[in-house]
Amino acid sequence: MWKYFAVKSIKRQFAKSRKKRAKHFVNYADASTIVVLADPLGAQESVSLLRSLQADGKKVVLYHFTMALQKTKIRYPNIETVEISLEDLCWGNNRPRKEICQQFKALSPDVLIDLTTVEILPIAYLVAICYAPMRLGFQKESLVSADMMMQDETKEMPIDGLLRNLLFYWKNITAKEE
Repeated sequence: MWKYFAVKSIKRQFAKSRKKRAKHFVNYADASTIVVLADPLGAQESVSLLRSLQADGKKVVLYHFTMALQKTKIRYPNIETVEISLEDLCWGNNRPRKEICQQFKALSPDVLIDLTTVEILPIAYLVAICYAPMRLGFQKESLVSADMMMQDETKEMPIDGLLRNLLFYWKNITAKEE
């Protein structure tokens, strides 16, 4: 029953963000703030690529969701990390608390990257409330779609390989300003 209400809330938030979000392609060179959403495995596998983004002058903020009851306090040196655990959820463990959502919205990133390959409702809620002009992610049966998605046809490629491909295409696509 809680899942039904959470899905309905995510769809409502996504409809709001679709109206308010100024959706457009952001060139890699023009992006300054990138927010990355991941599960613990995706966060661990992608750290080296996230550091390369920082080396390119991007501010990277990593939000990772863990199914632990309490925070594991996993930190990645030089990467701003926000951990969301079950204690940070409300509404039947399907949505982050208000403080986390406000902190997330305050970032106002240029690009949002969702590194999850399966639907995780708290992360889907964060994607739905985000007004980032560009969303990147992996194709999945999702409540909230990304603007540019990579598809893993083999279902065996690790997250860092998928992210490497996603970043490769993003860096090589350029949009002309009109």
